[in-house]
Amino acid sequence: KPHTPAPLEADCLEIYETGHTLLATLGYPLFDPVAKPVVGKEAEEIFYCTASGSEGRGQYTEEGFVVLKGSKARFKSVPSFAGSTWDAQRGQLIEAGDLKPEGDALVVTKDLLFSTPSKAAAMLMGRTANGWIEWKTQDGKTLDAVKRQVP
Repeated sequence: KPHTPAPLEADCLEIYETGHTLLATLGYPLFDPVAKPVVGKEAEEIFYCTASGSEGRGQYTEEGFVVLKGSKARFKSVPSFAGSTWDAQRGQLIEAGDLKPEGDALVVTKDLLFSTPSKAAAMLMGRTANGWIEWKTQDGKTLDAVKRQVP
């Protein structure tokens, strides 16, 4: 335990809580984890993207689609994807170290949040993709069937 006087510690915690609340209200949840811990029923909500040489795992959240750390992406984008906005963003992820070259693949080094399932799939597969179809449960149900076509 740090040697911080109790009054100072209380002030610091109050400032943190105020900042946390304000940032979250403004749409910048900086202090919240990108993906929530996977336990219980949520463990069944892991989706897989295994097309085009990728081995991705992810979760659909209220904020978008989270590709989980350790997922593998195709090393090189297809020629038709080159020069696109998403390909440029993929390059930025590589430069930032969020996608790290390992052997013949790129490995996701931290949980990555994408605005849509399609963008998440495209980043892994290095090509355009319909994420609602590409992301599937372990038993083969598409993200679309699980999240949008609920009876």
